[in-house]
Amino acid sequence: MTVPSSERRLAMRARSQRDDSPGASSGERLGVFSFRPLVKEDVGAVDAEDIEPSSGPHETDVWLTEWQVAEEGFDVALDHYVDWQLVPMDDDWATQLFAGRRTISLQLDTYAEARRHPTETLVWTHLTGRVTRIDQISVRFHPSEDPAERGVREAETGGAMQHSVLSLQSPRVHHGVLVGWIVRVRK
Repeated sequence: MTVPSSERRLAMRARSQRDDSPGASSGERLGVFSFRPLVKEDVGAVDAEDIEPSSGPHETDVWLTEWQVAEEGFDVALDHYVDWQLVPMDDDWATQLFAGRRTISLQLDTYAEARRHPTETLVWTHLTGRVTRIDQISVRFHPSEDPAERGVREAETGGAMQHSVLSLQSPRVHHGVLVGWIVRVRK
């Protein structure tokens, strides 16, 4: 693609008019144009993973999938009261993420009924209680090594990182992709 000479001149003029004053951060001001970088340069600023304390006798961990949380505009915060209908957790996904470091038995799945096979019976669990902890879960993805899955990216086995947060709407800085939340509920 060629850039018209008039646009090249504007870009060169903007580059030559860079505001290097002490108040301007690098890469945020170019002449009259300003922008914020989409990718922060300091990707090493991620906090260490939080260690999840063992759950009490009346506490249950529940998985919430990030895309469903975003699609539903769903919000949960510490000390909220919840009343949920849950299905069993996808054990393969939990194993892929945590490789046995953490287990989750239930998930809030807004599409469970639609995705089930006609011969499959869903087992529903009703859970009510107060939210005592929320962990955001992120993981890095890499290309599949299976030649039949060319272009498919898969989660790094056992590579999930967990960071404790106050609500689903206040995530922390993380590596990789935010894939879900683990909400601990005290009955």
